[in-house]
Amino acid sequence: MIIHDRLNPISSSSLTDKNNPLKVLSLMEKHMGHGTYGELLRKGFQESTKIAVDFYWYHEQRQLDTKIIRRLLTPYFPNQWIQKQNLDLRRFRAQISFAYMARKLALKLLKQQDYSVLHLHTYILGFLSLDLMEKIPTVVSLDMTSYQAAKEKTDPQFMWTYAPNLWLGKKVFQAAKRIVTRSQWGRQSVIKDYNIDPDKVKVVYPGVDINKLTPPDLAQKEAEKPFKILFVGNDFDRKGGYDVLEVFLANFAETAELHLMTNAAIECQHPNVFLHRGISAYSKEWLELYRQAHVFVMPTIFEGFGWVFIEAMSAGLPVIATNINAIPEMVQEGETGFLIQPGDRAALSAKLRILQDNPSLCRQMGAKGREIVEQTFNVQTHCHTLANIFQEIAVAPNTKGIPTE
Repeated sequence: MIIHDRLNPISSSSLTDKNNPLKVLSLMEKHMGHGTYGELLRKGFQESTKIAVDFYWYHEQRQLDTKIIRRLLTPYFPNQWIQKQNLDLRRFRAQISFAYMARKLALKLLKQQDYSVLHLHTYILGFLSLDLMEKIPTVVSLDMTSYQAAKEKTDPQFMWTYAPNLWLGKKVFQAAKRIVTRSQWGRQSVIKDYNIDPDKVKVVYPGVDINKLTPPDLAQKEAEKPFKILFVGNDFDRKGGYDVLEVFLANFAETAELHLMTNAAIECQHPNVFLHRGISAYSKEWLELYRQAHVFVMPTIFEGFGWVFIEAMSAGLPVIATNINAIPEMVQEGETGFLIQPGDRAALSAKLRILQDNPSLCRQMGAKGREIVEQTFNVQTHCHTLANIFQEIAVAPNTKGIPTE
C-alpha cells in the first residue's frame, strides 16, 4: 500500500480532494513491537481519502555501502559487563547505522516523489537527517527516549556513555515540527530531559485492531477449565518470564495451564506448561492464544510501552503487570487488573490466586479493559489523530534545497 506530499501551507480544501490527497513519507523501525505498529498504521491509513502515506521500513532497499556500514557499526563487545554498562557505545553505534540507512532511503524516495510531511518512527532515524527536517515538516514519534533507556539500563556512573545519543536526540526534537509519544511518561522525558517546548509534544496512545482482537463470551469463559495463564515476550528474563514460570510451578502447576508465547530458549517439561514459538501477531494461532486465556501476566522489569497489555485488554483479559513507566497509563489497578513491583513473586502468586478463585472478577476486569481499549487504545483513533497532526503541519511540496547525497 502506498501512502505519499512537501513548502507553503496547504489549504483545507485541497486536503479533501480525493484526487490530490496529502502525501506523507513515513520511515519506520521494524524490530520488536515497532514492526507490529508499522503494520497497523499501514492498514489504518488504507481507507483514508485525505492522507496518502508511503510506508517504508528504514532498512528497505539497502545498498552495499549501507550493508557494510551496518556490519561495521553493530558488533557486540565480547565482555558482557562492558555491554551492560554501554561502555562499548553499542547502542549509539546501532542507532547511527539505523539513521544512515534511513537517510539514504529518504534521499532516494525524495527524488522520486513530492511529499508535504516526513514521519520518522522512531526519532533516532532522524539523527543524520537534520538538514532534511529543516526542509520538510517532520513528525517524529517514539515509545521512550534514550535518556529513559540509559537511566534504566546503565549504572548512574556510566550515564555519560549515552551523551552522543542524548545530544543528537535533542537536535532531532528541536528540528521536528511535532513530537508524538505513546505515553505521558515518554512526553515528560522529552520535555524535561531534553528541554523541549511542551506545545510541540503530544501524547497519541497507540492502538490495536479491535475488530480482529475481540473477546469471547466472557460469561461463558468463567466455567471453562483449567484456568489458563498467558505470558507473551521474547526477552524472557527482562519481561519477568522466569518469575511467572517459577510461581506457576510452585503454586499453580496442578490446577492451571501456563502458555508461554516466546522464542526464548526455555526448557520446561511440565505437562501443563506450553511453549508457543514462532507466532506472528494477528495470526490465527496468536488470536486463539489470547482468546482461550483467562488472565494475562507479564511482570516486566523494564518496558518502554508494552503493546501486549492493550492486546490482552482488547481480548477481554484481566492483566497482572508491574507498576513502572507507562504501564499504569494502560492497566488500572483494581479495575482492569493488578500492578505489582518487579520481582515480587509473592505478590504475583497472590494476585493470580485471587483471579483464579474469582472468575466473575476476571470477567469484570476483562470487560472494563475492553471498554478502555475501545475508547483510547484502538488503531482507528490513533490514525485519525496522527492524520490531523500531518494536516496541521503540512506545506506545499518544494524539493529545492533537498540534498542529493
